Amino acid sequence: MIKYYTFLCFSIILEIIGASFMKISDGFTHIGATLIVVVSYGFALVFYVILSKEHELGIVNALWAGGGTILIAVSGIILFQESLSLLKIIGVLSVVFGVIGLNFPDQSKQARKAVS
Repeated sequence: MIKYYTFLCFSIILEIIGASFMKISDGFTHIGATLIVVVSYGFALVFYVILSKEHELGIVNALWAGGGTILIAVSGIILFQESLSLLKIIGVLSVVFGVIGLNFPDQSKQARKAVS
């Protein structure tokens, strides 16, 4: 399970790097930043594919996308002085609670195993 979360964290971090440099690349007009975008997203997808091989695709995708969304929103506010509003905070908190909810074990599966 540690390998799962390690790969997931690496994938999310690489996604954040890619997204941040996408902003810096200025529409892919700066070659250095563009290369960082391509390489970051390339490796992020490698980890994503590895994760999806052994785990539920829906869960992996939701955690990857949710974790990335949360951290990219925060980094946008900190690094690029993007706006912060109550609605944005509520939206990010909704994603946080969704990610937490996805990490809880499926109670119906556990109940079925206990009955069997």
